[in-house]
Amino acid sequence: MLAEASAERTELVLEYQDHIDRLRTEIENLTSRQMVDRETVEIQVMDVLRRQQDLNERHAIVADLVARAEQVGIYLSNDKPLPPHKPSPNARDLASVETNDKFAIGGESELIEEPVKALGLRDGASKSFDPLTILQKPVETAPSDPQSVKKNTEKQAALDAVKAHISVMDMESTAAVDAITVATEGRIEDILGITRPLTPGLNAALRKDSAIGGPFQPITEETFPDRLKRADGALKAFRRVKFTALRLPLKRPVRNGAVSSRYGPRVDPFLGRLAMHSGIDFKAPYGARVYATAPGTVVSAERHGGYGKMVEIRHANGFVTRYAHLSRYQVSEGDHVLAGDLIGNVGSTGRSTGPHLHYEIRRADKPSDPAPFLTAGDKLAELTL
Repeated sequence: MLAEASAERTELVLEYQDHIDRLRTEIENLTSRQMVDRETVEIQVMDVLRRQQDLNERHAIVADLVARAEQVGIYLSNDKPLPPHKPSPNARDLASVETNDKFAIGGESELIEEPVKALGLRDGASKSFDPLTILQKPVETAPSDPQSVKKNTEKQAALDAVKAHISVMDMESTAAVDAITVATEGRIEDILGITRPLTPGLNAALRKDSAIGGPFQPITEETFPDRLKRADGALKAFRRVKFTALRLPLKRPVRNGAVSSRYGPRVDPFLGRLAMHSGIDFKAPYGARVYATAPGTVVSAERHGGYGKMVEIRHANGFVTRYAHLSRYQVSEGDHVLAGDLIGNVGSTGRSTGPHLHYEIRRADKPSDPAPFLTAGDKLAELTL
């Protein structure tokens, strides 16, 4: 009986020991699984933190790009800050759109106090989603526990929400860069198109220097630096093109002056014979103000034969403008003037039949018809340069 009892106790002890070993193995498996889950979450959170840091840096770059665009006159409208789609591929460049179908900028764009927010860009430092909170509570129970499964599901959902939030901000920042590129390249094409008849050689040089265009590529994380480089290049090219255009004699020399005689052959009012009229005559009241049509240096301010009292101004790119039949000078030889500066007053000195301004544009001492320049100036004014 004692032997049987001892055998039963030994068998019972072995069964308990075997059960304990199975429990220990199961616990070790659960613990290992928890560690793997924990490491997986930590890796994902570290990746999110890295992406947030990259996004903060990108956010600052885009904000600076927007500010630079506004400095040169590229504004994105409030009601439609970004283009909904990329433009269709074109053999010449990305921004090939119809003249009256622009993505961005009209002549009456309102200034935006906070352009980054107006663009729809979110603050990369926003606390709406904080990935660190995902790791505040460690996994303490086995995944087989329904409560643990629920907690893990919630944490993964929060992590997925952070990733989705960052992805949206990525898209917004790249779309903002693309919008600036499209608007800037479109504006360059507008200016070059307007000035092409005036200065073909200069226009070709600007187009070559601008170096805009290229194949269409969808925006991805890998192409963002290239997109940023293209936007930066477009802004620099636009600055050069704008600077060159604004130095051309495109402004009107008098306000509300009616044209009394155009450029070209006409009957001379004194001799009654056909003669070449080398400028445009603007009929205006005696003493009306006369303005410089471009920045430049006053070459002379004195009487000049049949021109009477005349002001001559030398401009960039070899252009010279003449303002004749004046009653009074407002500048002297050597003065530097800007477009729109007062230089004299309308009179009737020299070979003149009445108060008016004779206006000429010359290049290499050869007269050019001022009419295309004035038309181009009116068109550029519509672009709010």
